[in-house]
Amino acid sequence: MDNYIQTDQAADVSGSIRHALRTAQIVGEDPHAWKWLVLALHSALQGACVCHLTTTAEPVGAVTANNAAEWLKYFEVSRTDPNAKPPKTYLMPLPNLLKEVRRPHSAGDRSNAAGISISDNEMRRLKHFHDDIRNQFVHFEPMSWSIEVSGIPEIARLIARIIQDILKVGWAFRHMSCEEHDGLQSALADLAQAQCKRRLGTTWTQLDRMKFQGRRSSIWPCGWPAAMASRVALR
Repeated sequence: MDNYIQTDQAADVSGSIRHALRTAQIVGEDPHAWKWLVLALHSALQGACVCHLTTTAEPVGAVTANNAAEWLKYFEVSRTDPNAKPPKTYLMPLPNLLKEVRRPHSAGDRSNAAGISISDNEMRRLKHFHDDIRNQFVHFEPMSWSIEVSGIPEIARLIARIIQDILKVGWAFRHMSCEEHDGLQSALADLAQAQCKRRLGTTWTQLDRMKFQGRRSSIWPCGWPAAMASRVALR
């Protein structure tokens, strides 16, 4: 008998947030769990942006300009040609998605007069998070790598605030049930307020002080994680 799960883009955002909270409980015991915390946070933010931007002509809104043109052409052709084949989907990378959600009327139904608030400094930090931390974890090169993780809890709170603002607009998670909606709000509150319980006794405040030690080549401002090639040890 086949074993499968059913999910969608909104449920994936909730699942990513819950996994970030779970993973934060074990980083004190297993330093490699930081990878999965980073990937879960990135997945949650990117997924929320996709949910917010996508129009009723899915996936238009969250894809590249060229891909959007391909999809619009397909929708037009498919009206008269039942054999028309849909194009592949090419989502915008996270930095581009964030630029789009900042725009007024960025929601798929164009209902938000003001864009999602993300400052230029926050954009720079999130771009570093995407380019230098997440991408290195996903496309891991043969190297020894040291990461200062003291800024990750702060980034987690920023991501929670952005997703909360997207949630308030209403479009992104409109198909969720009341129970699912409440669960998402609760998980975001834990992430934003850093008050979730820790099975291993580790708190966000303690995580703020934890660092991978090694030879540092640079430090990002505001405690932002710096990626360096070095031998890794946990303090």
